[in-house]
Order: sequence, then C-alpha cells, then structure tokens
Amino acid sequence: MALLADPDRYIEVMQVGRCPLCFLLHDYVHEHLKSLLEESVTDPLSREALFRSRGFCNRHAWQGVHQGRHLGMAVIYGSLLEKGLAHLSASPKIWGGPKPKPCPLCESEKSRDKANLQQFALSWSESEKLRSAFSERGILCLNHLEKTLAQKMSTLRRKNLYETGKKALELILKDLNEFLGKQDYHRSHESLGPEKDAWIRAVRAVSGERE
Repeated sequence: MALLADPDRYIEVMQVGRCPLCFLLHDYVHEHLKSLLEESVTDPLSREALFRSRGFCNRHAWQGVHQGRHLGMAVIYGSLLEKGLAHLSASPKIWGGPKPKPCPLCESEKSRDKANLQQFALSWSESEKLRSAFSERGILCLNHLEKTLAQKMSTLRRKNLYETGKKALELILKDLNEFLGKQDYHRSHESLGPEKDAWIRAVRAVSGERE
C-alpha cells in the first residue's frame, strides 16, 4: 500500500518544546494497551503472544497498572502465574526453557514508530504548510530527528530539516545554559524567565515523552 503524506496529522499535535512523533507514539501505545486490556484478554491469539513473551515488558506492564486496567491485567497475569507455577512443578530437565519472545506491545510500538517516521518524512518533503509550522513552533527529539534524517527525501529537504531541527534543539540548550548560570551564587538574585523549564525540555529532547 502506497504511503500518503498527512501533514495536518503532525501540525495538529505540534506544541512548543514537544516532539510530535513522540506524542503520537505515546498516544498510540496508550490506546493500544487500553484496547488490548479491555477487549482482547480472552482472544486466543493475543493470549498466546503474551504467553510466549511471558507478559508485557516491565515498562508496558506498569503502564497497564497505572492505567488502572485491573480486570484485564488480572486475567493475563493470573494465567501467566498459573502457567509459570505449572512449569516449575514439571521435571527439572525443562527448567529454564526457551527464551521468551519480545513483548508484543514493544513490537507493535516499533512498527508504528517506523511508519510515523516514514510518513513524517514524506509530509516534510511534500508540504510547505508543515515546514512553515515546524519552523515556527516545531521540534523533534534527538532520536526522531536523527531517524527522520535517515529517511528517503531530497538533499535539499534533508538539509532544511537538519537546519530547522538543529536550531530548535539549540534553543533548548541555550535556555538550559541560562538556567544553569542562574544557579550560580553570583546570579542567585536573578529571577528565572522562560528558561525555568529548560531542564524538562532537555529531558524530552534526549529521552522522549514521559510514560
């Protein structure tokens, strides 16, 4: 299926200091986990995938807990605990067993992130509207900027994205240095301005959105 440019999708979620690719991925994982725990806990294919992976990874398991999906998590992890105890009761010859498969939500997350990167790169190449909005208030975290620059696009568009993305990240670094400078005893009398949340924006720029 041909990939279609959809610049409005990124413009709609664009916020100052927030990577739209991180935002969309975070939203996707949240909704996917919610759907799985509400509607798919009794689905044989979903359960089998979770048995093979021995549940979600640590990060996604605790996201399920924090979402408050009590029934879905109870059904899944009750089955996993029962299965694990049965395995322990078996012959010592099979202790250890095969290595668990990757967390199915991690695999889905990677696939969606890849698709978002490809679509953003295509939208960047084709949409002046997106490029204009991004130059005014857009930013990509370091991870997504690097990955988007590796996508297929013209040399001119790649250079434009590099320069625009780099400028947005440099502004965070400038504010962060100002924030750090005001922590010095000699400048402690100066009140904090726009740089007061620069340390949080720096975390987002390097590590992405919080869970």
